[in-house]
Amino acid sequence: MCWRFCLSLLLACLVVSCSSTAPEDDPLAGLDAYKQAGGKVRGHDVLPVGADVNVSVSAAGVVSDDDIVWAPEDDSVPMPGGLEELWKKPENKSWHESYVEASKQSRHTGQPLLIWFTDTQHSPLCRKLSNELFSHGDFDGWASMSVVRLRVDSSIPSKERGRDIGVRKLKYIENLKKRYKVKGHPTVLILSPRGAVEARYRGFKPGYADYYWGRMKGDVNKAADDYGAWREKLEKKGYRMWTSRDGRKTFAKLYRFQPGKVTLIDPDGNRGSTSFRKLSDQDQSWVMLEKKKYEARKKH
Repeated sequence: MCWRFCLSLLLACLVVSCSSTAPEDDPLAGLDAYKQAGGKVRGHDVLPVGADVNVSVSAAGVVSDDDIVWAPEDDSVPMPGGLEELWKKPENKSWHESYVEASKQSRHTGQPLLIWFTDTQHSPLCRKLSNELFSHGDFDGWASMSVVRLRVDSSIPSKERGRDIGVRKLKYIENLKKRYKVKGHPTVLILSPRGAVEARYRGFKPGYADYYWGRMKGDVNKAADDYGAWREKLEKKGYRMWTSRDGRKTFAKLYRFQPGKVTLIDPDGNRGSTSFRKLSDQDQSWVMLEKKKYEARKKH
């Protein structure tokens, strides 16, 4: 017998200034160092041009936990998959180029979002920041475990200037800069997974990379605390961290279950489905326990 678990939604979601120039004889300076920190932008056309860039999560439409309903599955109801695709896609542990993908990964993993507004070609300070911090292995190791990284480069390749793709990239960049009130380069933001701006760094003072990084670590911890407090409130309403068999995670609430398939719902109201066997043993046990609880209630 097919049955379903209909519920509501929501999901987890978490200044230093000065000037100088980059030395020309340093093998890790300038564009070479910048490439070590992620390279050039190759595709900013993911965000629709003119779209309002907004990472806040709305609580509108949240259904009461009293509205749990188990019923026969209606196969005619379209349930577009998404969770399976999310878990199939490898996580980007380096610099994202798409705001959409970076913010999505931040919300699903619960890691704060680090946004670096840079200008590869015209800002010596951006190259200094890359050379002294972002291109270093120690920073890369810490960042890959602690944050989701997004690089927004205002430099448009000469072959794309004046062409449609170049115009779209420029509009994409200007939308983000306007949304986050970015006035110069480099500017680095730390956002909690739920979209709140926890810290803003303007400029960079050469020689102070350790201090800059130290402040960043503290602000990342604050962003994680902000997310943790928000997550605790949601967990009391049935939200939890789900894990695939290969260790991929997403924070969500069960929306529907039928033999062989589960459907979860994320903070933006998007439903994603995956096969039951793709869940971790712990998640499978949790789902079956909830089913038994429901069946026991039905008998009374």
